[in-house]
Amino acid sequence: MNRTWTSIAVLATALAAGCAHQKGFEVPGFAYGCPIGDTKIGSMDDLVKQKVVSEGKRTTIQPTEIRCTMAGDLMKVDANLNNDSSTAKRIAYKFRWIDREGMRAWDEEAWKPLLIYDNSNLMVNTVSPTNKAADFRLILRSQE
Repeated sequence: MNRTWTSIAVLATALAAGCAHQKGFEVPGFAYGCPIGDTKIGSMDDLVKQKVVSEGKRTTIQPTEIRCTMAGDLMKVDANLNNDSSTAKRIAYKFRWIDREGMRAWDEEAWKPLLIYDNSNLMVNTVSPTNKAADFRLILRSQE
């Protein structure tokens, strides 16, 4: 009987030690569900810096969170945009889809205009247009 309890304790310790090195349910090469390749991402801010690009006039709207999931073989992206100023801001955004080789996986999207009210957040979401899209960039531009 004592030997059984010892075996169970040893097995439980081995299982706990084997699982201790993994953080959450993240798949290697992904952070918050989004593809990152070999880049080291330690926080949501690091992920936002990697995935967001400004073109044209810079905007004061700041993305605060990006999360990804797979819907079948398509990538779904949710991005939270924050306007912490005391006035409403007009911006435009688009997603650039990138394939596994680093080339564009789809034609360039049209700019999508947004009005984000003062001191508010707005969630922008999309689904990749093709299963060839392995990565993305969210591109922001001020409309003011």
